[in-house]
Amino acid sequence: MFIRFFLIFLFLFTGCSVKKLTIVEKNIKVERLKILIEDLSSTVNSKEALDLAISSINYSFELSKKYDAVSFPWWQNTLVNMGIKKRGLCHEWTEDLLKFLVKKKYENLELHTIGANIGHLNEHNALCVTAKGGSIEKSILLDAWRGSGNLFFIKTTDDKKYEWSERFNLYGLLPPRDGK
Repeated sequence: MFIRFFLIFLFLFTGCSVKKLTIVEKNIKVERLKILIEDLSSTVNSKEALDLAISSINYSFELSKKYDAVSFPWWQNTLVNMGIKKRGLCHEWTEDLLKFLVKKKYENLELHTIGANIGHLNEHNALCVTAKGGSIEKSILLDAWRGSGNLFFIKTTDDKKYEWSERFNLYGLLPPRDGK
């Protein structure tokens, strides 16, 4: 009986696909992220802010296809941990998005790896972007996992779900800063 219930449950929830945005919704989302990035500092270049907004939103959707992501991130984690899916844990979304974005070599923006609940079962990892030389206290959170590829972004300090701290160069992809 349990196996039958589990298989039905598995079948129902592995088919939950990620919602695609319309062109208008995507353009609004890009503009909102661009403005948040530009508001970090007067030194932020508008073209870089726009490129980072477009690139991070589009690539997050690409990752959802690559991971064959389901609409509930915790369910994606369950499927990965059971070996049904190969990737899609928060640290994998973060690492893959970071690998893509560091290739852009932004001059006025910096990417940071951040974490919450580090060392606990509910540990969560993401990226944030700052103006060059900025700290995570004045940054924009980029969390592709939380929306299963529909990039979640907010001022890092406004995120009520997590208390973030920097994880200096967690994946070894970022240049050293301030002796770190």
